[in-house]
Amino acid sequence: MEDSAYRRDCEALRTRWNDRIACADGPLPGSVLDPLVTPQGWCGHVQLAEGQRAGTVIDAVSDIAKAYDLPDGSIVVRTMAENRQVFIWGYTTKSGADYHLSWPHPVLDGSEFVDIKRQSNGTTLLDLVQLTTWARAHKESWDAVRAGREMDVQQFVRRLNRLRAGIVDILTRAKPQQIRELLMRVGLDRASLPNDLAEELNYPHDRDPTIPIPPLAAHPERSERPQGHARVHRLRHRAGDAWPKYTGAKRTAAGPRACPPAPAW
Repeated sequence: MEDSAYRRDCEALRTRWNDRIACADGPLPGSVLDPLVTPQGWCGHVQLAEGQRAGTVIDAVSDIAKAYDLPDGSIVVRTMAENRQVFIWGYTTKSGADYHLSWPHPVLDGSEFVDIKRQSNGTTLLDLVQLTTWARAHKESWDAVRAGREMDVQQFVRRLNRLRAGIVDILTRAKPQQIRELLMRVGLDRASLPNDLAEELNYPHDRDPTIPIPPLAAHPERSERPQGHARVHRLRHRAGDAWPKYTGAKRTAAGPRACPPAPAW
């Protein structure tokens, strides 16, 4: 195992770093690379020397790519908590680095709020607020595309991937019903979500009723009847048999008078 091809490849990466990057006249003199070989190239942790910062590594990405015979733009650098440490990826293709940069950072893994201590493995209000913000941003892009308005496709994809990553991560700590109700309150329909997530959330189809509609009453309540009808009903009940019957005459203060005959048309 000590003489394996993998270990030899890792050692070759370290040797080239020392010879071309960390040497006295290199872009990062005195720095140390702890590399790992990946199917897409290599990656590794870099310990910087005194006076060097993450910005120093970012300025040296072209030199690093040239030293490892990689295409320009194929190096990705990510800062770490310690100012004198960075993590670096070297991809054999520029598209690999471009895909890496499209990664939906940050994700809802519980570390996005460093100033608030997580009390449990479940979701927090801040998790749900962040996911709601991402869902609203995606809905804005989705509505623009559906309406035929001008929309940056790259922004659309970035917002979709960010929402997808947030849903996938938060589902490890929340029930699908909780996430489904959150997305429905935002106003997202099923067509705006990837099919696999819609199935996992049991998201309703557009034709499925989301708010039950109560059946109409067979008869209106007394308070819903016309006021005139209710008043006449009360007077008729009080008058009983004394209530005048319609006989073709109208009752007046002076007594009944005959209605004029209907005109002959």
